[in-house]
Amino acid sequence: MTKNKISVGALEEEGLKGTPGEGVLKMFSGSLVVLKSIRCNNLYYLMGNIVTGLASSGQLDGDSTRS
Repeated sequence: MTKNKISVGALEEEGLKGTPGEGVLKMFSGSLVVLKSIRCNNLYYLMGNIVTGLASSGQLDGDSTRS
C-alpha cells in the first residue's frame, strides 16, 4: 500500500495558507481550496485530488452586448 506524504511547511513556503479545524485541514491559495484532508489517528489523509493548475475566466461587461 502506498501513502503520499504532504509537508504543510513546504506548502506554506509556496504561499498557501492552512486552516485546521473539526478534523479537517484545508489549504488555500487565495480563496481557492487546493487541498482538503481529514484527520484520523492524528494524521491527515488527502480527500480527493490536489489542484495543480488554475483556470481563468473572462468577465463580460454588462453593457458590451448592447448596441
